[in-house]
Amino acid sequence: MRSFIVGDVHGCLDELDELVATLDARAEDRFLFLGDYVDRGPDSVGVVRRVRELMARFPASAAIAGNHEDKALRDRARRRPGPAWTARASDDDWRFLESLPLLLRLPEHGALLVHGGLYPRFFDLYESIGEVPADWRVGGGKRGERLRRFLRVRTVSGQGAFVALGDEAADSRHWSSVYDGREGFCFFGHDPQLAPPEPLRAAHALGLDTGCCFGGRLSAAVLEEEQRVAPKALRALRVVSVPARAQYAEPRAALVE
Repeated sequence: MRSFIVGDVHGCLDELDELVATLDARAEDRFLFLGDYVDRGPDSVGVVRRVRELMARFPASAAIAGNHEDKALRDRARRRPGPAWTARASDDDWRFLESLPLLLRLPEHGALLVHGGLYPRFFDLYESIGEVPADWRVGGGKRGERLRRFLRVRTVSGQGAFVALGDEAADSRHWSSVYDGREGFCFFGHDPQLAPPEPLRAAHALGLDTGCCFGGRLSAAVLEEEQRVAPKALRALRVVSVPARAQYAEPRAALVE
């Protein structure tokens, strides 16, 4: 069984279909999605339904939550108006989005999937991530609040604390540059790489958001059966990408979530 770990799709259905065709999956293979299926691109609902379809066709497949799905669900719960796609989403689509886990472990690969990332301060407070409850979106106290930051973290302070977008300081660093691999090799999305549109590589992490919705590429890492991901083998890790067919959204100097 091969694993195809797909970066942020953001409504780019045509590119997702092209990537799936390029990967030429066998029945026993699986697709693993890193979140942010919606917003910015032309067909958010189409992407949600294609992901659901792929998970049905390839039963070992899975998808995790992204911050854009999380925001849409919070807005819906508070009866706030959302983007146009939200009016087209069916009850089944919403139930699917509500069911998405915060992260996914791949013990056979020594790896972890999370949308945004991890940050050192969390491990100063808790020895490990441990079990994340199915209802991770609600409650959970301080620990639950800190877990939910995994959806949004890009940079951390010099002390390893989560830094909100727009609050970066001189000592802020990308979380992946200081992650020590304690929870396994981490595949993540959330932080679009545009110049050039290539995966963000760190010692213990690989970022697969290559900015498709901004005119970049849609990318997937390919893991062979039981392939262990280790820092020394990172350069040999296969990544398959397809180009965006258009630029659907304008990137900003600081992406507003």
